[in-house]
Amino acid sequence: MCGTLSERNGGGCAETASWKCRPFFQWRGGNKREMMIRIGEIAYANSAPIFAALRRMGLADPYEFIPGEPAELNRMLYAGEIDLAPCSSFEYGLHPANYFLIPDLSISSDHEVESVLLISRLPIEDLHGKMILLSPASASSNALIRILLEKRYQAGCAYRFPEEGPHRSGFEADARIMIGNPALKVYLGKNRSRPGYVYDLSLLWRDFTGLPFVFALWIIRREAVLREKEEIARLVQSLYRARGFAESHFHEMAGEFEKALEIPAEDLVRYWESISFDLNEEKIKSLKSYFDYAEELGLIPKSPPLVFFIGA
Repeated sequence: MCGTLSERNGGGCAETASWKCRPFFQWRGGNKREMMIRIGEIAYANSAPIFAALRRMGLADPYEFIPGEPAELNRMLYAGEIDLAPCSSFEYGLHPANYFLIPDLSISSDHEVESVLLISRLPIEDLHGKMILLSPASASSNALIRILLEKRYQAGCAYRFPEEGPHRSGFEADARIMIGNPALKVYLGKNRSRPGYVYDLSLLWRDFTGLPFVFALWIIRREAVLREKEEIARLVQSLYRARGFAESHFHEMAGEFEKALEIPAEDLVRYWESISFDLNEEKIKSLKSYFDYAEELGLIPKSPPLVFFIGA
């Protein structure tokens, strides 16, 4: 476990403190009650404003924050190692009976998202029968590219994950999925050293369906609701407050985070402004379409109903 001096002493962030008084990519220290709610924290720029706002507003103290990539948080949520998190939408599709969704919260994009990319040697129309390298970090994006290639382009591609360890074959795929901060940096530099063909998956989905894409949902384990319903209801209200605060402080946050993220402040502001943190009717319609396609391709057992947490 690690934390700042303020955290180790059980203190909080003063209203005038830096956004980074508790770095969004570290675990939270401090005094814990026996059944502290454990919140998974995506270590990417896309969710940084919400977590930064929680800390800046002094709303983070009752909780433990556990960082990880999306696929890792999916695993931890399913295993009961965390209680709630902004997890891959696909994780809800796989295990809906285990979870509730927080109403009106997501990480979505209406058009380009810039941080979920297909990088290809060939135009996407020419990928029929080719090998696609999936991302070990993202379940939603892996399912999304399969839906797009099979349903929109009828590409009949093969899919695999990258090999790891010293005995890797060195095999290179024809195209690969890249997500998160590395993808955002590639996108921002596309006019200088563009690696082949670069496609934004959110924009491809918009062109295909006419809908936004929901990459992550705020998902709660049902067991946690049974154990801590009142505390979770308070947390949900804190998340709504943090969202509103974050959306009005992007410029200030970007100045604090640009060095840690190695992304210019003006690019961070534009990136955050391109992300939607709500979950409106259009996004719910998109989710249902996504799950329907995933069921058709055998990626999930059944397109699930969306069951929301009541008490927020």
